[in-house]
Amino acid sequence: MKRSDTSDSHPLRERHPARSVTLAWILASAYTLLIVYASLQPLLGWRLPPAEVLRFLTAPWPHYITLEDLLINTAAYVPLGFLLALALSPRRPALRAVLAAAALGALLSLTMEAIQMFLPKRIASNVDLLTNSVGGLFGAMAAPLLSPAGFPGRRLAAWRRQLFVPGTIADTGLVLGGLWLFTHLHPTAQLFGTGNLRSTFDLPVYLIHTPGRLLSAEAVIVFFNLVGLGLLIAGFTRHAAPPLRIITAVVGTGLLVKTVAAVVLFGAPGPLVWLTPGVALGLTAGALVLYPLVRMPYLPKMITALICLCGAVAVINFAPDNPYQTVPPKLIPGSTTHLLRFSNIVRALSELWPFLVIGFLLAAAGTGRSSAPHGVDRTPGAG
Repeated sequence: MKRSDTSDSHPLRERHPARSVTLAWILASAYTLLIVYASLQPLLGWRLPPAEVLRFLTAPWPHYITLEDLLINTAAYVPLGFLLALALSPRRPALRAVLAAAALGALLSLTMEAIQMFLPKRIASNVDLLTNSVGGLFGAMAAPLLSPAGFPGRRLAAWRRQLFVPGTIADTGLVLGGLWLFTHLHPTAQLFGTGNLRSTFDLPVYLIHTPGRLLSAEAVIVFFNLVGLGLLIAGFTRHAAPPLRIITAVVGTGLLVKTVAAVVLFGAPGPLVWLTPGVALGLTAGALVLYPLVRMPYLPKMITALICLCGAVAVINFAPDNPYQTVPPKLIPGSTTHLLRFSNIVRALSELWPFLVIGFLLAAAGTGRSSAPHGVDRTPGAG
């Protein structure tokens, strides 16, 4: 009997009910850890606060606060409120899920502000608490609109079913691919420059800068990451979907985010400051190699993506520093702008993203190996 949809044989197709730990809870927990990591940087110099821990709650309104500060602090907690409301909604009415998610977001913000009283380089603020809480509430209120029962949610669910294979594992891979877009908001990272832990852990510089080494390092980093990201996305597309078009759309969106953030948020001298010769070489070589690789079966895709991302992390941490890279004035420690806190969250995401994907690929490759029919994966078209 002829199958009506070849995607039914995909190794990641779920044949059992979803587990109790939903994807929304996993993502909400991950974003909570991201906020904690960003809120407590640098994790050095702990001390006893000079007075009671919660005295910042009654502090007067600061004179240096700006509309930009308020909007950025609000936006930082919108994803958390959204994810918490999605995670809570299956067992609660929509209103209760929204209120509970907003309360959890406010509690996290209060905890972070209180802990910052123990860090001399961080400033606890009641304004931050207020704006974070409002952001969590806004995110929670948006969750019912984007649920499968709402109009936008129905359209998104239909689009997702049309292009990608079903299942929680595929959902997680697509979310990780979407998070890659937000890593481009990190102003001091090169294009695809995720996983750089040198400044965070004060790692030594292994190679002295030369123009040739910098060009080669940028090209290799972009090449490995482009191939790894592309295969990650292609691994979850339906057999009838065009993976190359989807990959091109995702990468193009990432380049647009990088361009807009450089000019609007950080005042870069030009919109294409990220487009260095090394980056251009890496993009060209990666696209040429990615074209035939998307035709591979699922398991080789996952293994190749894993190897590429591991290689990219190794290269970026051993490569010479770029002496021509400068930190935007808004992000210099001690500045009064709250853009610094937003940058800490983005920086944490940029540093952790490849490690999250590497761990996910290890699990996804194992799942594909054990559940593929007769141990054979079908090969999707390149589209």
